[in-house]
This record gives sequence, structure tokens and C-alpha cells, in this order.
Amino acid sequence: MLLLLFVLMAGFSLVTWRLAVIQIKESPRLAALAAQKYQRHIALPAHRGAIKDMSGEYLAHDEEVNELYTDRTHLREIITVRHHLATIRGVKAVELRAQLGEADTLAAYHDHVASVLAGILPLPEKEIRSQIASDKPEIVLAKQVDEETAKRWGILFKAEHIFGIHMRPAVARRFPAQDRLSLVLGDTDTSNKGRWGIEKFMDARLTGIPGAQSIERDKSGHELPSYRGQVTEPQHGSDAHLTIDMQLQDNVEAICERAWKAHKARRVVIVVTEPTTGTVLAMAARPHRDVDNPDVSTWTNHVIAEPYEPGSIFKVVTLAAGLDNHKISPGEKIDCGNMFYEDPVRKVKLSDDEPLGMQTVKGVLVHSSNIGMYKISKRVGQEMMLDYATRFGFGAPTGIGLVGEKAGYLNTGKWSNTTYSRMPIGYEVSVTPLQMCMAYGAIANGGVLMKPRLIDRIVKPNGETEVIPPQPVWQACSAKTAASLRDFLEGVVLEGTGKRAALPEVRVGGKTGTTRRYDPEKRRYIDGSYLTSFVGMAPIENPKLVCLVMLDDPKAESAAMVRGGRVAAPIFAEVVRETLDHLAIRNERPIKVAAKGGVQ
Repeated sequence: MLLLLFVLMAGFSLVTWRLAVIQIKESPRLAALAAQKYQRHIALPAHRGAIKDMSGEYLAHDEEVNELYTDRTHLREIITVRHHLATIRGVKAVELRAQLGEADTLAAYHDHVASVLAGILPLPEKEIRSQIASDKPEIVLAKQVDEETAKRWGILFKAEHIFGIHMRPAVARRFPAQDRLSLVLGDTDTSNKGRWGIEKFMDARLTGIPGAQSIERDKSGHELPSYRGQVTEPQHGSDAHLTIDMQLQDNVEAICERAWKAHKARRVVIVVTEPTTGTVLAMAARPHRDVDNPDVSTWTNHVIAEPYEPGSIFKVVTLAAGLDNHKISPGEKIDCGNMFYEDPVRKVKLSDDEPLGMQTVKGVLVHSSNIGMYKISKRVGQEMMLDYATRFGFGAPTGIGLVGEKAGYLNTGKWSNTTYSRMPIGYEVSVTPLQMCMAYGAIANGGVLMKPRLIDRIVKPNGETEVIPPQPVWQACSAKTAASLRDFLEGVVLEGTGKRAALPEVRVGGKTGTTRRYDPEKRRYIDGSYLTSFVGMAPIENPKLVCLVMLDDPKAESAAMVRGGRVAAPIFAEVVRETLDHLAIRNERPIKVAAKGGVQ
């Protein structure tokens, strides 16, 4: 009896010691294992800030959706799996246990789940089956599931005894603007991070901070509400309001589309800006981005990413350098010759479309004389030409912040004879449409080059507003020179090559441009292929807008008809008319400024 008592006491002591170890020493580790098996930390998605136009129209925003995912722990919980499979087969769990081992039971149930899911998911049953049996803790089977579909699937899962497959909240990016302004808005990747356009440029401000919550499920996969952990609420991103008003943008897009189709051009670009602030009012290009093509390498924002030789619209830079440095005066006469000219020193040849004879400096621009402009550039010289080209923003990105912006090309090295004769008239230099628009904006506003302004304001989730102010870059030319150039540009429309840009009751100024199209692959200019453009401002006495229209390789009845004054100028006039009408309407509903300087 004593021996038996000793054995029993030793056994109870051993059990007591083991229980003490488990409850005291190993309790944290075992509790963590249990939590890992049945507890989950779910992310509460933060909404990415919306992108809106000037008046508040949604261009991009997040929408609440759901995603379907697997839970490996519950899909391998043999007791619950056996219970559900027995119910599906109409037998008792004890009978099923006698018929199938654990591995066969799990395999049979996974086959059933895969069969049901194959009926609602666009995936082969075999692929679904492999994902269900995966060793990964979870696999997302479906994304962007709307609320109605999620409810319908929930009913189906209950009827088919599906567990271990769960729904959780998520967000999806929506673009109500569709293909309008698509290359400016950009896109997000699968993790809802910006990868192009405004989405990438403003990513830090648009991105929110996800929240979190701990939940616990029982062996059947049902959540235990009483065990919900503390909730950390998500912090949503800020909204970005563009300077673009979609009512005007739609009008410009329609004009751009018509011009592209009517002239069968390789591309058409239209940009409208406000010269005093550098604000971008509208920008459209064709061809634009294919919204169904997710490959960003195929996207090209032609407004900022495709420099081209501007031709005669670049001549204002030559004149600004000459006027500012007193190398020429507005009324001075220049001998433009009899259509053809050869420099006896540099042996370069130039020609005009007609014999122009003696012309004032203004007349040289009004009639777009290459010969006269070259003679002016000889007085200006290489150093001063490069200085003023840089002053007007050429050879460097504008800083608009969008992906893919190019700097264009300026020959800052040793010039050849052809560079001396060609750069002053817009060859051997490349610019982007936005650069040219900002340069003419400096002429319009009194000589100040502005940084393009595409973001008007940022609105935080709490309603606090940050207005993005205009940013002057530097003085490109004197106010007096800018005033003279505006007078010259009005002369181009009244009596020169830009007559088709004229509007009734509105004083307009601008410049035509026609350049031969250069093929970089063939390394030569293509006969009969041109780039035509017109850039100008209105009203000339107090410019409210600057507009550029560029058509790459437009088609016409004859090569003589493919000129900036014939092709681009009428499109410019249409855009300016629409824009002035729109600005008059927009000024009638000004945005209210809050007391702290914000915008309401």
C-alpha cells in the first residue's frame, strides 16, 4: 500500500509539475500559437484621395469593394471539415470517419469547394483546387467584388457548406473620366499606388494610412464578435483638385478629336493656359492612352513627352534677345531680299515664301521672313541666343511634375554654320508644346516665365484646404520687349500669316509655324511631310489665355495647303472662342476663399 501510495503521489506530482509548466512558463508561447491559428489581424483599407477638377467633378476616386480569400487554418481543420463533408454527403460524421482517413477527407472537401468556386470565378477548377490546398496562409481568389455579389456568394457558401473561404473589405480605384484627360490623370497599380500622371505625382498626398482590427474565429471559421480586438481607424488620403475644368476640357477634347480625324494627322496637341499664373486650363492630345492597355511603356503624354522642331513660332526668342539688348529696334528696316539669300561668309542658304524686300522688324515677324530673322540673329550671336532660349524655359523640364516630361534640345556646344542659320527660325532645336505655351505666356504677362500650375488645391479629410499658389520662375525678358512682341503678334493675325486665327470683337495675337518633319530613323527630312502649329493669346490688350495647337503630319489636298496659318490657326480660333466663353461663365461662379486663406 505504501509503495502504491508512493507511485500515485509521484504520478500526481509529475502531472502537477507539467501543468504548472504549461500554465505558467509556456502559457505565452501556447497562447500565441492559438492566436496564430484562430486570430487574424485584418487591415481596414484607407481610401485613396479623390482627384477632382476645378469645380469638384470626380475624375478618380476609391470605391468600397470586397475580396475573396482562402484561410489555410480552417480549410485544414479536420473535425469541422469532416462535419461539413458528412452533411454534404448525407451521412453521420462517425460513419464518414470510418470510411475515409484524414487526408482523403480533406481532399474530398477541397474538391467540393473547388467545384463550387469554379462556378462563380473565372478560374479553372484545377487552379482553384491547387490554391485551396496551398501551404500559404492565405491566397486572394477574387478582387473588387461588389457588395451585391458578395452577399449572393455568402448565401451560396452557406447553402453549400463552404467554410475557410472568407470576404474582407477592400477598395478599388474608379475613373469616371474614362478616357478624358487619361494621360494626365494616370493610373494606379494593383496595390493602389500611383504609377503615372497625377496619381504618381501626388501619390504621397493621395495615399492614406490603413487601419487595423484583430478578430478571432472558431473552428468552423465563424467570427467571434465578443473577441474583437481594438480598432485602429484608417486615415484617408487628401483630395487633389486640378486647375482643369472638365466642361472646358471636354470642349477642347472634342475639337482635338475632330482635327485629328479631319486632317488624318499622326498626332494633334492642344494646350490652353492662363499666362498670369501659369495655370493649365486644358490639355488634349490624340492619340491618347488606351484605357484598356495597362502597359505604361505604351503611354505617351504628347503635351510634355514628345519634343519637336517648332519652326517659326520660335522666332519670338530671337526677337526678344535682339530687342532686350538693343541690337534691333521695332521700327528698324531689315532687307529681306527677293525670296532667296546666301550668306557670303557662312555659305548658308535661306528662302522665303515670297519676295518681301525691306521690312520693319515687326514686318519680319508678321510675314515670317526667314531671311530677315537670320540677319537679326547675326547681331544677337550664339551666346545671347542660348541665354534667351534658356530664359524662356527651353532646354529644361517645366517642372509640371508629370511622368515622362522631356527637356527638349538646345545645342549648347559648338555651332555649325547651319545651326547659326536654322536655330533662330526654329530648326535644330526641339521643344515640347507645354514649354512653348509657357514661353508665350511670358510674352503675354509682361515677361515673367511661370511654372505650369496643374494642382489648384489640396483638401485634407478634415476639410482643411491648402491652395497651391502660382510660382514665377524668373524674368524672361523686359516688360517693354514683351509689349512690343504682343504688338508684333497681333500684326501676324491682322495682316500676316495668321489671318485665319482672327476672331470678331476680340483682339488676337499669335504666330504660325510650319516645319519639315524629321524622321530620326531615316535621319533626314521627309518630303511633303510637315508639322504645323499656331500659338497665341487673347485678348491681346490683357491676355487671359495662351493657346497652342500643333498637328504632326496633317494631310491636305496639296503640300501648299499644309501650313500653320491654314491648318492650325482656324483650330486655335475655335479653341479660343470656346475658352473665352467658358471663362466668362466660370468667373460668374468664383470659388469662395475661407477666412484662413483656404478655399471652400
